Amino acid sequence: MTGHRGDAPEGSANECIVGIVRAGEAFVALANQSLNGYQLSPAARQALATLDGAGEPLSPTEIARRLIVTTASITSLLDTLERRGLVERRPDPDDRRRLLITITPAARDLVRRFVPEIVALQASVMRDIPEEERRQFVAVLTRIREAIAAAGP
Repeated sequence: MTGHRGDAPEGSANECIVGIVRAGEAFVALANQSLNGYQLSPAARQALATLDGAGEPLSPTEIARRLIVTTASITSLLDTLERRGLVERRPDPDDRRRLLITITPAARDLVRRFVPEIVALQASVMRDIPEEERRQFVAVLTRIREAIAAAGP
């Protein structure tokens, strides 16, 4: 051992996790910069894309589950999106105590414009990574997620 942190297993583990987090943060920052003209937060883009992709109204709880956020934070986000005319809250026809969230045509138009931009940005960022390395990386990330799930409470 030469005394460098990267030489120890703990050091390389740290480098991997930090690298994943920093790469993710850098991509989100790049996407935010590229999509700034839409004046939507990353969470707003995700919520709208989720609603559009669902093809049906969703409950706030289901949107929160799919975005992996709390229902309290999704309520605030939906308030903002509703004020902007991008979603509507409607009573659930099967249970009038519940609300369902529908995406408006204006929001659907936004999603249909920004999703291809994100896809193109992803392709651009990954352009120089060969397909075989991408598949290997996805497999490693899957193993990391599994290890994180197994380590949880």
